[in-house]
Amino acid sequence: MKIQINQAGYGNQEPVIHDIAFELNPGEIVGMIGSNGAGKSTTVACLTGTIPWMQGTIDSGRYAYIPEQPIYYDYLTLAEHIALVTELTGTSVPRRTEELLRLFRLEAVRHDYIASFSKGMKQKAMILLALIQEADYLLVDEPFVGLDATTTIQLLRLLEEERSRGKGILLVTHVLDTADRLCDRFIWIDTGAMLASGTKQQMRESLETEGKTLFDMMEDVAMR
Repeated sequence: MKIQINQAGYGNQEPVIHDIAFELNPGEIVGMIGSNGAGKSTTVACLTGTIPWMQGTIDSGRYAYIPEQPIYYDYLTLAEHIALVTELTGTSVPRRTEELLRLFRLEAVRHDYIASFSKGMKQKAMILLALIQEADYLLVDEPFVGLDATTTIQLLRLLEEERSRGKGILLVTHVLDTADRLCDRFIWIDTGAMLASGTKQQMRESLETEGKTLFDMMEDVAMR
């Protein structure tokens, strides 16, 4: 997946983000970090094609998207969502589906409407619907919001498994200690542009923050 965003925005052709370029390779997890309003969500909107206007190129291949806020049809059950996804994507992985239903304890509610689920259950459903697509890339936007500790651990293990299976994963998160431990490389978005990118060591060198964690690096930059 190759991304080159010269500029993009929502209205009046005024850019919200600009000069963002990076690659997402098979078998790696890239963390996208930055403060609120930095441009992370706008960048993801460019990748998913939901931005009103953009100048640049997105060579994305086949991807699945786990949104920060669950997106679903009020009038469809979880089982009907699963059937819809498999029909639209041309994938049929019943064993994988059953494994995820058991893992997330959603077996008993598969015939219930997602609209009736709790926030955490809705997020589990979004993760399941993304993973059963067997896509080449995963775009994961703040996945830990609303998840309990057990499900968070399960998701982290799933992401590591997907990486080992050759998937490229873009993880947008504010949970810096998790990103610090999980991600191979990082993209730091600040005020609508890339502040730094690369491995943690490469970012330390470029920002002159040798030996510091992601949290400490962000704190240093915020205080400058």
